This record gives sequence, C-alpha cells and structure tokens, in this order.
Amino acid sequence: MPGPARYRGVAALLRAHAARTPDKPFLTSIDEGRSLSFAETRALAARLARRFAERGVARGDRILVLCGNGLDQAALYFAALAYGAVYCTVNVEVNAAHVEEMAARIGPRLVVFDSGASGAEGAAPPVAGVPAVAVDALIAEARRGAEAEPHPRAVAADAFAVVAFTSGTSAAPKGVIHQHGNYLRIAEQTVDMWKLGAEDRVLEYRSFSWASSHMLTLMPCLLAGAGILFARRFSAGRFFDWIARHAPTVVIGVPTVVNMLLDRAEPPPPGGFAGVRFMSCSTAPLMVERHRRFEEACGVELVQLYGMSEGGVVAGNHAGARRIGSVGPPGLYQDLRIVDPGGAALPAGETGEIEIGGAQNGYGYLHPGGRVERIRGRRLKTGDLGYLDADGFLHVAGRAKDVVIRGGVNVSPLEVDNAIARHPDVAEAATIGVSDPVYGEALVSFVALRPGARLGEAGVKEHCARALPEAKRPREVVIRAGIPRNDRGKIDRGALRRDWDRLGGF
Repeated sequence: MPGPARYRGVAALLRAHAARTPDKPFLTSIDEGRSLSFAETRALAARLARRFAERGVARGDRILVLCGNGLDQAALYFAALAYGAVYCTVNVEVNAAHVEEMAARIGPRLVVFDSGASGAEGAAPPVAGVPAVAVDALIAEARRGAEAEPHPRAVAADAFAVVAFTSGTSAAPKGVIHQHGNYLRIAEQTVDMWKLGAEDRVLEYRSFSWASSHMLTLMPCLLAGAGILFARRFSAGRFFDWIARHAPTVVIGVPTVVNMLLDRAEPPPPGGFAGVRFMSCSTAPLMVERHRRFEEACGVELVQLYGMSEGGVVAGNHAGARRIGSVGPPGLYQDLRIVDPGGAALPAGETGEIEIGGAQNGYGYLHPGGRVERIRGRRLKTGDLGYLDADGFLHVAGRAKDVVIRGGVNVSPLEVDNAIARHPDVAEAATIGVSDPVYGEALVSFVALRPGARLGEAGVKEHCARALPEAKRPREVVIRAGIPRNDRGKIDRGALRRDWDRLGGF
C-alpha cells in the first residue's frame, strides 16, 4: 500500500490549477448554464475570504450552509475550505424536523441560505444572535470587493474542515466532523480507484449537503484537476441529454438511479453513454441481477463502492477491474477487518461485521449540545456484515441489525433478495424478518415486478424453492408496485415492516 501523499490544502490546490490551466472549466452548473474556470474559482475564493473576515468569521469558525446545488454554492464550498472556516452542511429537505437543533449544535458564526430555493431550503432557521445571508448576496458582495491578503500560513491538515450530517428519520442525525487531512486522503482514494485525471469531467446530481458528494466528486476533482458537471437533482427525462451536451467521462450513480434507468418505458438511446468510461454506484447495495441487466442494457461499466459518512471510502472497485457482486478491495489507508461478535478477526470467506480504521476516518461526532466525541484513532464498527473473498474483494451481506434468525439459522435478507431477483420477471425484492411463534422469526419478501410481468406469489415461492435452502425461503411473498427507499437510495425495511403490520401479518 503506498504511503500518503504530501498534504496540500484547498487553497494551494486552487492556486496550482489556476496557474497551470487558468481557463479550464472547473465548476459547471447544468441548470444555470454557467461555469467557473479554475482561475475564476480561485479569485472568487480569495474575495470571499475578505467577506468572511469582514463578517467576523475567523479561521476555525463554523459556517452553516443551507443550500441546494448551484454555482454559487459550489464556489462557497471551496472558498470556505480554502479560507479555513468549517463548512457545516445540512440537507433541510431531509432533516427539516431537526434543523433548529442541528443549527444550535453547530454553533455557527454565519448562516448562508439559498434564497432562490423553494420550501424550507429557501429560508434561514432561527439561530439566536447569528447573522444570516443569502448565498447569491454573499457572492455578489465578493465580486464587488477585492481579494484578501494571503494568509501567512496554510490551513493545517488537522484543522476541522467539514461537519456533515447523516440522514435523519425519527432519530437525531449524526454530525460527523472531518479534518482537512483525512478529506484529502479520501480524495486520494477516489482518484486512485477511478484513475481520475485532468481530462475527466464528472457528472454529479446528488446534493452537495451529502458527504458522499464531497468524497467522490468535489474533493477528488480538485485534487486531480478534473471538471465537475452538476445538476440540482437527478432527472430521468434529461439525463441522456446531459451526457450528449456536456460529454462527461464519469457519471455518479446510486441504486435508485440505476433502477430508474432500467425501468424506463423506453430503452436507453443508442450511444446514450457515449464517451463515459464508467458509472459509479454507491450508498446502498445493488442486487447482482440488476447490475448485470444495467450493463447489458446501457453498454457501460458499473463500478460499485462502499463508504460511510465517518469512514470515507471503505472499499471500492477500480475502473476497468470491477467485480460484480463485490464492492471492491479495501480503500487506501483502510485497515479493514471482518470480525466475529467477540471482535476476533475472521479468515477469508467467513461472514462477520465489517470494521475499519485508518487515515480516511473522520475526527469525531458532533453530538446535540455541541459535545464532540473523538473517533479518530479507534476502530469503527460499520454495522454491516460482509466477507473478503480469496482475492481480497469485499462482499457486503447486509446490515447486522437486519439479520433474521430463523430457528437458530442466521439469514441475510440481501441473500434472499438477490436469489429472488434472479427470476427474469422480478425487478427488485426486499426481505424482512417478522415474529413467528415457532421459529422465532420468519421471512417475508416484498417483490416488485418488471413492466408487463405477470408473476404471482406462488411463482415467486416456486422459484425460491429451487434457488434457496428451506431455512432461507420466505414464508410469505407480497407483490407490490415498488420497493420503498429512503433519501440515500437505501431500501427502507422499516417502511416494509409497517406495511406488513398494516396487512395484518400471517
């Protein structure tokens, strides 16, 4: 494993690219039809530095950002990190019920919001005594002003860079603190596994409030000198037009988008992925059959990876060397182990909990009330089960909390889902465990069919009888129009359990 590269901060990277390729487009907003070159991004970051200082924001102070994906918002991200302020991002559409608590937890010196957005995203939350400014007004101020004098010293690798929040449903979202140094290590991982270079253009449409968009797009493209093409949100109707007009070489993907493209009424247009080296897939497991169908239908390689907000890229397939069914070998600097319930490391081929440690991992958690819990330097339990094959590729078996224990046999719902999805009429499946008076738990599988399919519950059970041992077969099958997912594209098994309760059980 190679050693970490010499640390270079965001300001130094912007200066280097602005000197080498000043006119090259770095940030391109598809919706706005506007771009910023490397030289323009660097100059705007320097001007924003003066605005931060004039508004009383010092290095190390926190800026709460409540914005969607726009050119101003993208520039603000790099400007805040180059200056040394802590960029604290919240997806208010997802975490609306928690915004006030999260804002108080952050303790910002400045709130920046999106005046052009609708709904909750278009207003600043009340933070007592903290000034708020619309992002477009802040950028306009910066463009009228002069650049700040260069700081006498660079932002240190151990300085806090970002606070990003996980998605919250009923529980308060976790706030994860990252430092400049470990964010660079995550970027190195992405550049390495995707072979990113200055000639690449990465298409992104996920919210910039997700840490994953920082880890896979914003920071790696800065490190590699690649261009970023981004939209405010995904659009199935415009997707192939984006590719034709803007010629990305890499397309970011999630299982929800893969499924949407597969289930379109019309097949992908001929040459729809022309010029695209590969499409990534992360944030949630993708069933093997869906993976194969996508590559056959779209004619582009799908490269899966696996990460977590506090752990960076845990494992990732490398472009041109992907293995279907696996999320790839462990990431750079990741000390990954598969452990049993007692914490002992397991050999290749045995399933246990995935545990990590290393230079990609975040600094700590920001808890309600502002308390910081340090996690750097200790091993992180991912909560996911998996195994390493003989070649060192990681296979994720599902969430540990979702494992069903049927008559003493541990059953991974993902294994059942993949088996059901091998039926040609099945689009997707999701399995849960429910209470059973005899076996403790029983399996119930929810199945979504491919368009035009007429497969019934009995047909699914017959398929399972051929594909699975008796202990892993679902007791009941429910045919439904679609499988519910949360905002990150992960199957919402909690929603399925509530559906089962409404159906009245067995």
